[in-house]
Amino acid sequence: MLVLCSHLFDATGTHTLLETLIHRWCSHPGVHKALQGVGGGVRFPRESNRLIELPEDYSTLINQASNFLCPRSGGDKSRAPTLCLVCGCLLCSQSYCCQTEVGGEDVGACTAHTFTCGAGMGLFLRVRESQVLFVAGKTKGCFYPPPYLDDYGETDQGLKRGNPLHLCAERYRKIERLWRQHGIAEVIGHAQEANQTLVAIDWQHL
Repeated sequence: MLVLCSHLFDATGTHTLLETLIHRWCSHPGVHKALQGVGGGVRFPRESNRLIELPEDYSTLINQASNFLCPRSGGDKSRAPTLCLVCGCLLCSQSYCCQTEVGGEDVGACTAHTFTCGAGMGLFLRVRESQVLFVAGKTKGCFYPPPYLDDYGETDQGLKRGNPLHLCAERYRKIERLWRQHGIAEVIGHAQEANQTLVAIDWQHL
């Protein structure tokens, strides 16, 4: 290997050696197949990761969540069904029934899910509250305006007004850009600086 490297960087022998290597690589059968599209070669550019597709009508999500059963409570319906926006998994959030141990500490379903789905970073939609939840690790998080609006262009966090809600593609793309550009942690930091009550929330139990 050392001999090969010395030849590669030797001005007197570089031309001949590289020419031989290039000729061998180009004449390899695997290269010919890849250039002809045979054998499932890697294609570039690679498509960027995306968040899951959400239904246009929010009532579709409500119906889906109403049929979601807690996986650990013997068939009872979940009190706080929460949708992972990265993989589409429905979780039983903010409930002791689905707590699990991560790093020697009991954490909620959403926090545990972030370590298997997003390397400790999570984006969730709390369906019954129409509220987006950002989580970073076990101790940091914040709430974020949902991508669903009523006919007046307003959100209805907590579903208190009861107006029909529809997906705002622009708002959802903004959330997706934050996720793609690794901006979730920054949003959480700014939110907790502006609102100290967020710091006191036990995010690990969600």
